[in-house]
Order: sequence, then structure tokens, then C-alpha cells
Amino acid sequence: MLAPVLNINLRRRQSDGRSRRRRSLSEGFTVELNDSNRAAVKPGGTYVHAVGNTPPNWNLLSAAGNVVDTGMVLQLITPSPYVAFPDLEHHWNEDLFTREPELVAADPQTIVYRLRPEARWNDGVPVGVEDFRYTWRVSSGHHSPACLPSTHAGYELVESVEGADDGRTIVVTLAPGKSFPDWDAMFSYLYPAHIAARAGDLGTADGLAAAFASFAQTVPTWSAGPYQVEHVEPGVEVVLVPNPNWYGRVAPSLDRVVFRVVTDPVALADAVRQRAVHGMSTPQPTKALVDAFRDMPGVRYELRQGLVWEHVDLNTRNPFLADAVLRRAIFTAIDRDEILAETIGTFHPDVEPLNSHNFLPGQPAYRDVITGTGQGSGDIEAAERLLYAAGYKVRDGLLHAPDGSPVGVLRFRHAPGDLMRRRTGELVRDQLRRIGLEVRVEPTDRPGTMVAGDYDIVSFNWIGNPVRVGPARDMWTTDGGMNYGRFSDAEVDRLIGEANETLDLPKAHELLNRADEILSREAYSLPLCQKPSLLVVDDRFANVRANPTNGLVIYNAQEWGLRA
Repeated sequence: MLAPVLNINLRRRQSDGRSRRRRSLSEGFTVELNDSNRAAVKPGGTYVHAVGNTPPNWNLLSAAGNVVDTGMVLQLITPSPYVAFPDLEHHWNEDLFTREPELVAADPQTIVYRLRPEARWNDGVPVGVEDFRYTWRVSSGHHSPACLPSTHAGYELVESVEGADDGRTIVVTLAPGKSFPDWDAMFSYLYPAHIAARAGDLGTADGLAAAFASFAQTVPTWSAGPYQVEHVEPGVEVVLVPNPNWYGRVAPSLDRVVFRVVTDPVALADAVRQRAVHGMSTPQPTKALVDAFRDMPGVRYELRQGLVWEHVDLNTRNPFLADAVLRRAIFTAIDRDEILAETIGTFHPDVEPLNSHNFLPGQPAYRDVITGTGQGSGDIEAAERLLYAAGYKVRDGLLHAPDGSPVGVLRFRHAPGDLMRRRTGELVRDQLRRIGLEVRVEPTDRPGTMVAGDYDIVSFNWIGNPVRVGPARDMWTTDGGMNYGRFSDAEVDRLIGEANETLDLPKAHELLNRADEILSREAYSLPLCQKPSLLVVDDRFANVRANPTNGLVIYNAQEWGLRA
């Protein structure tokens, strides 16, 4: 999934007294990756990229639509102020703006965006202030409660979005006394307000909700990116063609980019070998995929780590899992080393358990908040001590709650065909059986399973970009848009809320780590590991490169093409 997005804050550079939001990387990350596979390209050709599904929802701004399958297509037609590159840094969008967006005042916090006069939607309507204002209104939580965005972070603090120069200069002002450190993550995925207005009156809550729903359900004919949608066959493929009114510095050379659904590893390997498919990228590689492509002639192969991490979550909607004691016992009984050895370790033997919910090893703010809790250790005796001290008992092999009721069967859910997570579920089932819990491993292909909370235990990955504070609010605080298991803790809310309202990033990171200590103790989400991503590309195609962030492989698709 896509946002399912992990965002990592990195150090901020300063220039001319202004805050510049490209950030340098901490030690441990490779930074010279933006020029790999670079070559001149020639006009023409079709590039076919394998994906897991066609978009189940066309609204990237929504909690339900902000997933990888949607992002792979929509990020080619929805412009954003900043984009995450393979070097794991944010880079400002030089196609959209005349200069980098600026933080021009701290109180009230004020950001100025200056649009290029050429920036237009493919129907000729200029990109402008109304597009920014629409994103703010549907994401704020204040203007239309029926809109369920992937994030409120930052938007809820905005007091005004004003335009000058015929709407080409946008001034975003936060409420007095409020600050938001990750402002460069705001206004990602701009949608056309003039198209939204056809679905409803954008000055009303109901009209905003109608527009928000319309974008989810309707295949877009609009675009302000290098490509536009030509054809969609649900569950089969999405075909993109160049946007004839693209205003960017690099015009696409390809005639078509096709995202074709291929999920079987054997079929995918055969399709790449026969050049019916020219590439694939996934944050969920398997041993079968890695083995199939590692030595395949005629392809570029990359397996590397970035801002992707795997975790196991519990759903506090389940009345039994609402008890933190049971959650702690479950996570203590789970053996991360065994899970990693039998899943990711089969093709990436250096994998190690991850011990933070917010940062990755090698980053200055990384702090181990897991080891001291005993969670992920597979210590059955310690798990039993937790349970028995709280009044739980095992009768006839089944765990009973302190009130005597048997703890019900827990559903571990995963996508059909997801062999890695199915194996994770099987191992969790076997591990929890030792403390009297019954787990049923169930595939589900129902869209919105995560958002609806239709699971008891689930494993998935967050895919991130180079900011962190705002998304922590969405993942870990009460009613956060990506808090699918409905975890709630007042002190976590307070600490993360305070982190979201300071421009002092070291202070914000410290607040996140303090909140993470509580989150970890309360046993809502168990990090498994930083996860490698896989890219395979036909050697005939240039400028396609791995990008294990939420910028995805398509961050520079206008540069793709057949080698000249």
C-alpha cells in the first residue's frame, strides 16, 4: 500500500536565511541514485509495467484511495509541490513552479507558491489557487466532515489559502500561534477544482463531499501531468498516453505507458523474458521473484532498501484486543526472528528486526523502543506471565478472558496470492497457539478492508517520503486517517500534536520518540523490518530507476524511453 505512507524527517538545509525543504540524508543511505540508468532516448515505443491491480479508487486524497495501485497512475496526472526521489530526498517541482516554495514567515506560518504561467490542466484551464483551496477544504476536517482524507495533518491548522497574480501565486497562512513542520508534504496530488465543481458546490459541505466521492468513482479524463489516461480495463490494465498540453521541461518520448496486472510470479517472469512486459517494481518482493530475475539476461535488476517497512497491527475494535494486556502478550509471543527468517530472509539474509515506528536505522532520530518491551521476542513464558497476572486462564487449550469468556478466533487477513504475508500469518497462528489463541489466516480482496477495519490482525508495509511528523499524526493518533485499528491514547495524541505544531525538527523528533515509547508499550503495532524493494527493467529502456519512497518508480516517467 502507498500511504499506508511512512514519512521520515531528515535534516533541513538553510540558505539565504530561508527554510529550504530539501533535506540531506543521514549516514547509512546511498545518495547518488538519481542518475542511475540515465541515457538519451528516442521517440516512440510502448513501455509495459506490471502491477498488482488497477486503481480500486481514483481519489489519492482519500484514506481509501491512497494506495500504491492508485498512486502508480494518479501521480502521473496530479501535480505535487514536492516529489520524493531515489536519493530519499524531497525535490521541489520545477515543472509546476517558477521557484521553490518558500516559508516566508513563522508566525503566522506563511508559505508562498509561485506557479509557472504555463502550468495548465489538459483542457487548458490554468492550475491555480482554487485547486490548492479544494485540497485544503476536503483535507482539513473542518469544511466537510463527510470527506475522509488520508491526512488532516497541516490542513487543519490552515486559516486561509489566498491567490494573487490571477491565482498563480498562492499564499497559505496557518492560524496565529500554530506551526506545521512538514509543510512540504502539503498539497500533494492537486485535483482540478473546476472539475470538482461539476459534481457539487465547493462552497458547501455537501458539495465538497459530492466532489470528493466523484473523484473516487470516476476514471479521470483530466491531467496536469506528463501523461493522461486513455483506457482502463479494470483488473487488466491502464493505458496512458502523453498529455498534449503538458507544460513541463521534458516531453514524454514514449507513445504509451501501460500498467498491466500480472500477479503470478511464474507468468511475470515469462512475460519479462518474452518482452511482453518491460518492467516491474514492488515493495513486496518474494523469493520466487528475486530468484526469477536475479540472473535473467537483458534486464536491469535492483534490490535495495529505502523508506519501506513491514509491521503487524492489531485491531482495537475487537473487544478482546481492546485490552492492552492481551495485545502485549500477543506481541511478546510473536517471534520476529522466525518470521523474518522464513519470509524476507529467504532472499535478503541481512534483514534485521526494526525497533521504531517512526525512523529507520542510520537516521539520527532512530531510537530502539521495542527491545526493552520484550515484544517480538517469541518469549512464551513471559507472555503467559502477563496473561496469568491479569486473570487470563487457558482451559481445554483455549485462552479465556478474566471474565471467563473464551477469546474468540482472531482473523489474520492478507491479499489473495500474497505468499509472504500468508506465511507470516501461518507463523503468527502457530506462535499464538502456544498461548491458547486460535488464529485463522484469511485472504481478502475486498477493497477498503484496511480502512473499514475488517481484520483482527494484519501485516502490511508503509511506503514513505522524506517527511515524518505529519504522517505520525495520521497513523498513531485518535481518529487519524491511517489509524486503521483505531488505537487511542491521550498522551500519544498530546505528544504527536505538540510535534506537529513546532518548526523545531529535533524537538519534533524527540516528541515523536517519546510518543513511540508509549505506543510501543501499548502494543498496537509491531515493526518487523525495513523492507527491500525490487525493480526489474528491460535493458532497452532508459531512465527507469528504483525509488523506494512514496514517489514510486514513476516519479520521472516523462523521462522514460527506448535507448537512442
